[in-house]
Amino acid sequence: MKAVFDAHIHHLFEMPIEEAIRIFRAEFPVTKTERGAFMSVPNDVSDGIFHFDEMQNIRMLFLKHTFSPGAYAFSGLEHPLNVTELDEGYLSLEYLHQAEEYRSAGYDGMKMLEGYPSVRKAMKRPLCHRVYDRYYSFLEENNIPVTMHVANPEENWDITKASDYAIRAGRVYDDSYPTRLELLGEVFGILEKHPKLNLALAHFGFMSYDIDLARRFMEYENTYFDLTPGGEQLIYMSENWDMWGEFFREYQDKIIYGSDYYAFPQDENWEISFTRRPNFIRQFFETNTEHDYIGTPFKGVLLDEKIIDKIYWSNSLNRLGEPRAIDLSYLRAKCESLLDVPNKGARFADSDLSYILKEVGEK
Repeated sequence: MKAVFDAHIHHLFEMPIEEAIRIFRAEFPVTKTERGAFMSVPNDVSDGIFHFDEMQNIRMLFLKHTFSPGAYAFSGLEHPLNVTELDEGYLSLEYLHQAEEYRSAGYDGMKMLEGYPSVRKAMKRPLCHRVYDRYYSFLEENNIPVTMHVANPEENWDITKASDYAIRAGRVYDDSYPTRLELLGEVFGILEKHPKLNLALAHFGFMSYDIDLARRFMEYENTYFDLTPGGEQLIYMSENWDMWGEFFREYQDKIIYGSDYYAFPQDENWEISFTRRPNFIRQFFETNTEHDYIGTPFKGVLLDEKIIDKIYWSNSLNRLGEPRAIDLSYLRAKCESLLDVPNKGARFADSDLSYILKEVGEK
């Protein structure tokens, strides 16, 4: 089994960071994950309400520290819960200052969930809004990688076509949400102003429905597609593989492996849970036989081994380079400061902060 550089890993399950580290250490050898990028998601939306996890950025930097030297950390912008009510000039400087702080602290890039339909609706500002211009300019000028989630599967905008899972998860969108094409249009709005931005779209940007749009995105100098499944994107491509196979050959240096997996709770379904997405990607690219992905049959496309090696490893390494040095004094100061904050929203916040301080202080 080939080793992989997994450019898209999360820690989102509610468990102590010490337990998550133990589980990751058990999972990584099975999935042959020898390098990985931990992605922060400090803000999310459920039932139209903003939520803030003050531990996400801290935990990602500590996971990088723990799994060094082959680990990377992507921070996320921390939006005030009243973000839609704040002055644009203030927010513009705030986002710039956060990006500057994260770079200095040793983060390797930025993870953006702002293009997720529910988050984008709640934010009320396009991804290409002027409030982000200083932030994007700083990222572009310093070649700081951005991994962005934009939109969702096309069928989620039509309840008659949406999957049962999407319906149960509340991921079906009416006309109060931006459409998939409107969200992707905002991405091109970013690139029109910041054409050299180092930008990867997770889940192939949900562009498997339109190869011309995917080509348009790839024609920018520093754009990438992150493979994170889903599953529906690659399975849809396999039905038109003569066309998409040529796309993969043409842009073989700009497609990167990401599994979007977690430290899954070690229950009776643990191994199925953490291997499902990595195994799907391997079956898709490394075989030409029939398989099943969560009840959906598909056939592997048996991609050329040299292209697989680029996708699994060298493309991410070329994009990210070696991990930046962590400013451990910054990490300690953030933990010490947050320990004094009452009523933190993140579960296990105080115990995790104490654990991180103990571990960082020892090294």
